[in-house]
Amino acid sequence: MSSSSSVKLHLWWRILVILEFLVVQGLGLNTDGILLLSFKQSVLSDPLNVLQSWNYRGQTPCSWNGVTCGAPSNSNNDYSRVTSLSLPNCQLLGSIPSGLGMIQYLENLDLSNNSLNGSLPFSIFNATQLRFLDLSNNLISGGIPETVGQLRNLQFLNLSDNALAGTLPATLTTIQNLTVVSLKNNYFSGNLPTGFQSVQVLDLSSNLVDGSLPPNFGGNNLRYLNVSYNRLSGVIPPQFAEKIPGNATIDLSFNNLTGEIPDSIVFKNQDSKSFSGNPDLCGEVTRRDCPIPSSLSSPPNVSSPTSPPAIAAIPKTMDSDTPEPSPGAKKSGQSKLKPGTIVGIIVGDIAGIGFVIMVFFLVYKLKRKKRVETTLKQEANTVKDNWSITSSSSESRGFTRWSCLRKRGEYGEESDTHYFQNTQGLIFVVDSNDRERISEARDELHRMLSEDELRDATLLVFANKQDLPNAMSVSEITDKLGLHSLRQRRWYIQATCATAGQGLYEGLDWLSSNISSKAR
Repeated sequence: MSSSSSVKLHLWWRILVILEFLVVQGLGLNTDGILLLSFKQSVLSDPLNVLQSWNYRGQTPCSWNGVTCGAPSNSNNDYSRVTSLSLPNCQLLGSIPSGLGMIQYLENLDLSNNSLNGSLPFSIFNATQLRFLDLSNNLISGGIPETVGQLRNLQFLNLSDNALAGTLPATLTTIQNLTVVSLKNNYFSGNLPTGFQSVQVLDLSSNLVDGSLPPNFGGNNLRYLNVSYNRLSGVIPPQFAEKIPGNATIDLSFNNLTGEIPDSIVFKNQDSKSFSGNPDLCGEVTRRDCPIPSSLSSPPNVSSPTSPPAIAAIPKTMDSDTPEPSPGAKKSGQSKLKPGTIVGIIVGDIAGIGFVIMVFFLVYKLKRKKRVETTLKQEANTVKDNWSITSSSSESRGFTRWSCLRKRGEYGEESDTHYFQNTQGLIFVVDSNDRERISEARDELHRMLSEDELRDATLLVFANKQDLPNAMSVSEITDKLGLHSLRQRRWYIQATCATAGQGLYEGLDWLSSNISSKAR
């Protein structure tokens, strides 16, 4: 009795425990909550504790911070499901898991202004109910797949200020409900997509988009178009703006566009700054007369350079008695450079000259001491002794040397004005993680730009340390440095991570290209 009874009692006890476990599981967190917890698990740092309330207790996540639930509009179910996840400006560090794209009725996803990295999971582009997607100002890399066209309900897409690359998917133009697209400050390349019909706001500025403007661009409903700071080239086809409303705002500045601006209402309604940075554009809007056909040919005895000129960044010229290089040392068609300028070159012609790179850090304040003259002469001699600039057909790209490093507080209170002589391009490196001294960097930058020797210099700003979680975004640095106030100067800001080499080639390509077009 006692032995058999104890066995039966133990068996029934185990059965009750199992039944209780099954009941708890049945009343536990639903699928939406479990998928949301996969995001919490992918977050490495949550300094504001915005995810503290996220746990397995309860049946639904509807009371969690940043989560909104509602009855799905296209479902017969009365119970609430997750329809929105909004956690902007929360300083979250981590990645985006594929689970977020599996939330069946998710309509709104806003994780902007955080430090999320990694690539976009493909499941995001299968969330067919998604209407609002904002992942701007993060560290997201990778590309946008063609499956983005499956987001038929998408109305708002903002992936700006990230590290996305690749070509712009053609299916982006097939989303009929899409009205706002912002992909600025990334690394997208390739041609500009065609067939935009429903989009009202399109911002593709500060990318690497190249090719020509397509005649069949579309833009029937456009109110704002910004493709500035790209690599678009060629003439503007008259058909490009054919369907764009006359009251729309268009920005084509800082590309490589050429020729006369078409006689279109929408172009006539733009300010001249919308076309600035395209030195070969002409027409009434630019206030630059187009040349008559007879003036298109090159004047006699003037050779047109076949490759971009090098960038002078060691401004102290050598003595005038430096021997001239022999004519045979150059390819035919190259423009002649003075001996002092040749010694002062730090970036060679990327396509045609041996790639000799010594990025010159002009950072914050230069301190003056007695050894400044000696140091400058030593550096000039080092450049002269170690590097010879020769012609080459090599297409290789790479860094061969870093030189002329200056850190704040090294040499005297002010820099010598002769240090900037013969400078065509100015590279200014700013620490994206140094918020305390960004104002000092701004003051030093504008002080240098006020020098007469630098009045025509093209400016490239390297926003370094973009890999750090708390680094300022490119757009934030642009505002803090006051770059938009440089109306009469060519400038560009490039997100970089010097330790990984990210962004350096792109920035130097832009600088070489713009100095080349400026010299023509």
